[in-house]
Amino acid sequence: MKTALDCFPCYLRQTLQAARVATDDQSLHFHALQKVAELIADMDLQRTPPENSIAVYRKISEICNCFDPYLEAKQESNEHALSFLPECKKIMAEGEDSLAIALRFAIGGNIIDYGAMRSFDVDAAMENCLTTTFAIDHSDILLGHIRALSKDSTVLYLADNSGEIVYDSLVINELAQIGLKVIVAVKSGPIINDALLADAKACGIDTIARIIENGTQCPGTPLGSCSDELQKIFAEADLIISKGQGNFETLSEVEAEIFFLLTVKCSVVGVHLAEISTTPVECLPGTGELVLFHHKAS
Repeated sequence: MKTALDCFPCYLRQTLQAARVATDDQSLHFHALQKVAELIADMDLQRTPPENSIAVYRKISEICNCFDPYLEAKQESNEHALSFLPECKKIMAEGEDSLAIALRFAIGGNIIDYGAMRSFDVDAAMENCLTTTFAIDHSDILLGHIRALSKDSTVLYLADNSGEIVYDSLVINELAQIGLKVIVAVKSGPIINDALLADAKACGIDTIARIIENGTQCPGTPLGSCSDELQKIFAEADLIISKGQGNFETLSEVEAEIFFLLTVKCSVVGVHLAEISTTPVECLPGTGELVLFHHKAS
C-alpha cells in the first residue's frame, strides 16, 4: 500500500500526540511539528505509510529526547490485557470452537493502536468482537488451512502492538496445542506502541513459541528491510498470519499467501483493502471494522 496525501495530516497529528506524551515543553511540541512538516515535504509517496513514519518518530525522539514515548502506555496495555486473559480463556473453554474465538479476541485487540487512534475503548472492543459481523470474513478458510497442516508445520505470526499481543497469545497457544511450530516476529526497536521482545515475554509467549525480532524499527513489516532470518522464515513458512494495520500496509502488495487479521482504523486503509478484496468500499469506512482477509499470491 502506497502513502496517500491523507497520511500527511495524520503524521502531524501523531507527531503532536507523541511529543505531548514525551514532554510537557510546548516549544518542543512546536519544534517537532516544524521538523516533521519538513520531512513530509520530501516523502516518497511510493513507500508505505509505516516506512515513511520511521523518520517521523525518529525526529520526535531526537527533539523530545525520549527514545520510547509510549513505554508506560505499552506496559499498562499489557497489564490490562493480562488481567482480562482468564475471562477470555473461560469464554474459549465454554465455546464450540476455541480457536475461532481466540481469533476474534486477537482481531478485537488490534484496537490498541496509539498511531492510528486518538482514543479507544479496549473493554468495549473486546466485548463486541465476539458478536460483531466481520467486514471481510475468511475465517473458515483460515481455520480449514490450519487444520489441514501436518504436525510440526511452521506458522509465522507477525505481531503488531503491545497489549494486543496478550490476545495474540491465545491464538498462538491454540496453534501450539495442535502441534504447530509457531514463530512470532516482533519489532527490533521502539516505534509507537508496537510490541517488542520484552512485551512478548511479558505475556509468556516465549514458553509456547519461538520469538524473533524482524530487524526493523518500523510499525509494519517492510520485507526488503527486514533481517535475513525473517525473510527466510517468511519464504519458507507453511502459514503466515499477519496482525494489525501496519503489517497489512507493508505487506498488502507482497506476492505471498497471507492471512491478515486487523481492525480497520483508517479510511485510506479501508479504501485499499476494499480494492484488493473486491469488497464494497462503503463496508470499510475505517472506523473499527473487523477483518480476517485471505490474501492469495497471484
